[in-house]
Amino acid sequence: MTTTTRFQTRPLVRAVALAGLPLVIMGSGSALAQGSELEELRQRVQQLESRLEVPAESKMEEENNYLRRDGNGIRIGNTTVTIGGFIKADVLAGSNGNGWENAYSVGLARSFANAAKNGESDWKTGFSARESRLSLATKTLDVAGHDLTTYLEMDFNQGADAPGNEVVSNSYAPRLRQAYGSWNNWDFGQTHTTFSDLAALPEILDQGKQAAFVYIRQPMVRYNMAAPGGKLLVALENPEDGFGSNSYDDQSYPDLVARYQLRNSYGIYSIAGLLRSLEDDAADETEVTGAVSVSARIPTVGRDDLRLQYNYGALGRYIGLFTYPDVDLAAQAGGDVKPLKTYGVTAAYRHHWNSSWRSNLSVSHLEIVDDLEASPAGTLSYFDTSTSVHANLLWSAHPKLTLGLEYAYWDFGEIATSSREQYEQVMGSATLRF
Repeated sequence: MTTTTRFQTRPLVRAVALAGLPLVIMGSGSALAQGSELEELRQRVQQLESRLEVPAESKMEEENNYLRRDGNGIRIGNTTVTIGGFIKADVLAGSNGNGWENAYSVGLARSFANAAKNGESDWKTGFSARESRLSLATKTLDVAGHDLTTYLEMDFNQGADAPGNEVVSNSYAPRLRQAYGSWNNWDFGQTHTTFSDLAALPEILDQGKQAAFVYIRQPMVRYNMAAPGGKLLVALENPEDGFGSNSYDDQSYPDLVARYQLRNSYGIYSIAGLLRSLEDDAADETEVTGAVSVSARIPTVGRDDLRLQYNYGALGRYIGLFTYPDVDLAAQAGGDVKPLKTYGVTAAYRHHWNSSWRSNLSVSHLEIVDDLEASPAGTLSYFDTSTSVHANLLWSAHPKLTLGLEYAYWDFGEIATSSREQYEQVMGSATLRF
């Protein structure tokens, strides 16, 4: 329905009416002397006022019929576009000579373990803004009867050896994090694996760097459906059983992943299953294997919550940012595809001190279950257990601004020995969202 906006004092109308009053008087002859002619004059002024009124909606469409604000985004036709992201400025001091090579802020358990074993006692410091992100989201109404949404996200963590350096300009190229679209309960593209429960992800500054949390992204096709008490997600996802820069690319079948999530006033609970085919064309060997995961996010006192995750099976690249390979590398060198089974557990507690201050304590442990063909040649490093502890204090003066300080401790158990190596780091971070 068209609405009109009326000026309360009508200063413009009054000015125009008064300016035209002499003409009206001249045209009305002896109107001032006659009551009927005075009434006619009043009516003419009212007509002049009505002609100057413009319907609010019509005026807006007339000025800009294509581009307009719509909620939190910009509407272009039937599509709303939203730009988001954050600037994340980090400073890290790491023990044993680790200070973020080339400002690369994605620390791996293997790199921490190597630092722990290198014998240096000095702490090194590094600064980075490479975790900063830029995202673009869209929502288009009524695409074949359903809303169509898309999401594109980038950051600058290509790798420690990627073009760019800390010497002069700290120039780094963006990389693709997520790129997917959703329509009619289907997801197409690259996003977090269905095997990962982001609701149970601990809130730490060095995000994703727990010893045993499932935290990867990959291309997929996924269907989401309602289920009793929650939802069921089933996906075919990109298969891979390489390691580092060695990608075999000889998988015949996609990874099959399913997750059931229950959500109610008692928390968020999930169980997930993974079925995958590990193959080696050179040895003409194929092994079908899998893994399971259970997780929960449980509200406790006030705004506090407890986050839990347990994983078991041929987890390989899915867990701990690829701490261990998918197969025993020594066995594979001998022509045998032997899935490397591990288990991992993570527990984190978040406590709100008040509306602005909060703290998180996270403990995570990952361990190889199988006996190795040769140690440590069957893995990517010298250790078969890793344990991480993170403790932080965060201050959010505003939902758009968070400052934090975090301490992390890592412990690595050497294969076939009782020796252990330790690594520590202190990290400060400022996150400014837009």
